[in-house]
Amino acid sequence: MNNSDLAPFVFFLSLGLTLILVVAYLKYRKQVMLHEERMAALDKGTAIPLGRDPGPWSPRVYLLRGLIWSFSGAALIVCLLGVAWSTTRPQTLEDISYRARDISRNLQIPVDQARQMAEKDQVGRGLPAGVAVLGVVPLGVGMAYLVFYFTDDSRKRLAGAPSEPFAPRS
Repeated sequence: MNNSDLAPFVFFLSLGLTLILVVAYLKYRKQVMLHEERMAALDKGTAIPLGRDPGPWSPRVYLLRGLIWSFSGAALIVCLLGVAWSTTRPQTLEDISYRARDISRNLQIPVDQARQMAEKDQVGRGLPAGVAVLGVVPLGVGMAYLVFYFTDDSRKRLAGAPSEPFAPRS
């Protein structure tokens, strides 16, 4: 690997580390400001601010997360399949000739026989379609969220529905 191949890697690595450090510093500054606000409130004898109040929790969060993950996974699968389909090209005669020459040298067989082997076993160039399987991971996470949402009893209790599917309401 020469320096020209290493330059983008180093650039993106340093960019990522810089981003992480900036986010960590901003979080630290926020904590310092919150501490100073609380200390000032203690000095003045007023009520101590508790900070930001998180919003009310709802089981619908799981539905939202499930939909986001599922659709992201499906979109990733479709995108990668489209890229694989659009970049796949058959081998050129030049590629087949080079491959036949290499086979002939390695196996010590005649070039004509090696050419037949190279033509028979053509490997397309481009992104393989199997890469689209990577989209199954976020799709599976989304499906797990959706299954949890639809089987969770707390959602039914909050909505006022009975916890048993066919239980009479009292």
